[in-house]
Amino acid sequence: MLQTSRKLLYLLRLIAVAPLTFSATVPNCECYRVTGDNDALFLGHQFYDFRTLNKEAVGSDFTPPPLINASQDRGLEPPTSSFFDKALFGGYFTAANWLKNASEDAPISMVNSQQNVYLARDSPDSPTHLTLRTNRLPNFQSTSNIESIENGYFHASIRIRARVNGAAGACAGMFTYFSDKQESDIEILTRDGHSTMRATNQPGVDTEGKVIPEASTKATVTRDSNETGGSWTDWNEYQLDWLPGHSEWFVNGVSNTNKSYGVPTEPSNFQIKMWSDGSAWTGNMTVGGVATLDIEWIDLAYNRSGDKTEQSCKTVCKIDNIANDPTPRAESAATGIRVQTGTVLSLIVTAFWMATALLA
Repeated sequence: MLQTSRKLLYLLRLIAVAPLTFSATVPNCECYRVTGDNDALFLGHQFYDFRTLNKEAVGSDFTPPPLINASQDRGLEPPTSSFFDKALFGGYFTAANWLKNASEDAPISMVNSQQNVYLARDSPDSPTHLTLRTNRLPNFQSTSNIESIENGYFHASIRIRARVNGAAGACAGMFTYFSDKQESDIEILTRDGHSTMRATNQPGVDTEGKVIPEASTKATVTRDSNETGGSWTDWNEYQLDWLPGHSEWFVNGVSNTNKSYGVPTEPSNFQIKMWSDGSAWTGNMTVGGVATLDIEWIDLAYNRSGDKTEQSCKTVCKIDNIANDPTPRAESAATGIRVQTGTVLSLIVTAFWMATALLA
């Protein structure tokens, strides 16, 4: 916590320019505050925007690639476009191609393929988005998994605008990960009703294999603070706040779950996964079934492991209204924190190569 607010804040180096952010100016923020009731502050901020990609630059016409077939059981398929080879994506995330053999509890083998990670759009006039896909073959499940290159996130507020569609028997997971016992998840099971999501801190079972009730909660997908009839088949903003001793989940800005159980205590990476293994958790997808997870943007406010510093922030920037303007907004004051008053200087970001490559 900060000395002035009696709340410890781990502050590490600032990344001033968020990758895949097309804003021309970025405030000289020293730390960041996210929308919500908590007063947690973060030193780092990254915003990944997949909505306005240019097909010539990223090497994609936004048509989904063919489904994996029964002969493609080794995960050897190449990336679906040059976008995934470039530093703009490859410098921050990597797509997995590992295999997982079947077991007694998970009777369907999983094969991750880069062919299941691709760029798409609903129509020529609609925004572009990132898609992760899974489909069921007779002898295995073809799956997808991306994970951050950074593996030192240590407390974060993660927001993702996403939707899920497809056959029952899949799990769309968005989570921090250090180990199977140090993991915090936003999960959507396609076997669940469309208004249900899962908020989970691992481990979910004890050493005897018994379910730990407080590990996972069935939560409601809300449209906004006044409505509860949301659906994960629609675009929603999912949020996970990982704070010291406390995890909190939100949908469209509405808090639906709080946990003190299983809050991760180790530096972690961030992963997104579309998968199934035939287990009791995911269910067993029917052969020929397909399910997709579409993502318009990812927003990360975070601290990193390393030197821990107690210090004041002179310029606190608030992250809100992401859908319309992802640029952090400098606050003139913040509770319990000394904030510099007057004009906030801006850093002019010269990113000609990024704009040329990606702006539509």
